[in-house]
Amino acid sequence: MKSQPSAAELDSETQALYRHILRRAPATIEEHAAELGWTRTKASSRLAELEALRLIHLNEGALISADDPRQTLGRLLDEEESELTERRQGLLDVRMALESYEEDFRQGLQQVGPPVSPWERVPSSEVPAVIERLVRTSDGPLLQVTSTLARGPGHLESVKRLRAEVMAIGREQQSVFPLSVLADLHWRELAEARSAAGERQRYLEHVPLDFIVFGDSGVLLSDEEETGVRAPDMLLVRAPNMQRMFLALFAELWRRADPVHDGGAAAADVRVLELLGLGFKDEAIARHVGLGVRTVRRRISTLMDEHGVDTRFQLGVAACRRGLLDEDDARCGEVRR
Repeated sequence: MKSQPSAAELDSETQALYRHILRRAPATIEEHAAELGWTRTKASSRLAELEALRLIHLNEGALISADDPRQTLGRLLDEEESELTERRQGLLDVRMALESYEEDFRQGLQQVGPPVSPWERVPSSEVPAVIERLVRTSDGPLLQVTSTLARGPGHLESVKRLRAEVMAIGREQQSVFPLSVLADLHWRELAEARSAAGERQRYLEHVPLDFIVFGDSGVLLSDEEETGVRAPDMLLVRAPNMQRMFLALFAELWRRADPVHDGGAAAADVRVLELLGLGFKDEAIARHVGLGVRTVRRRISTLMDEHGVDTRFQLGVAACRRGLLDEDDARCGEVRR
């Protein structure tokens, strides 16, 4: 970083001296100090800052004057904006390189090394960092089973931001919740926001435990039996056989769970179905509902899965017959002329 002083860092007294110089005819430092009621030492110190920025200059006879601030300050602003642009570009370059860095990191993890423990206990204070590492170093869907909204790392802001980030780039997430969450007054808004972002949700009468499958990297599950613990310690399971067991358990819970909990659908889903029925392309639908194209396609795929259909036409018919679209049941599936 450059050590050159910045115009944005001038303190109030230096600004006061600069304004005083701008408002009067050229004068000596002694005259400025006297008119401001300052000592000469104080005035000289502030004057040195203005000189360093080339905002003032000394004329013959030690008279101090200033040029048009639009030119002098404008020059400084241009220089600092140029530095900011370079800095932003540098940060952007690093962000763009993150993906390749992560790929290099995954390759390093695959190299032969000391055996990894099949499981480890993770203190609650370290859970957010472990979740971020697992998300960023794994491939495949994120599969979550949650027994209650009152506990676990999902309520932490850092985890919420991470979930939104990975779903925004198109990573699949499937979650199973207990029917009891429907009694939560804030759940519908939260569920619709997560669903609109691409999360696939299903509901069970009873959810036996809490765990998250991070693609091919491991499984994180609660290490506390006491349900009153809001931020429990967790177990990270890496053993391949145990991971396969949890994958099979999730698949069975997902199969038994109900994707439709109230006979209705999120407003965003209904709008997607309406526009789809009008013949809109995915890109146009995305613009109308304010979602990304990948999110729209993911929502359509999810709706097809939830309705048990294989084509978009069949999805339209199924949605119509459920009363989600403004059509008489007798006309559902009828070709429009």
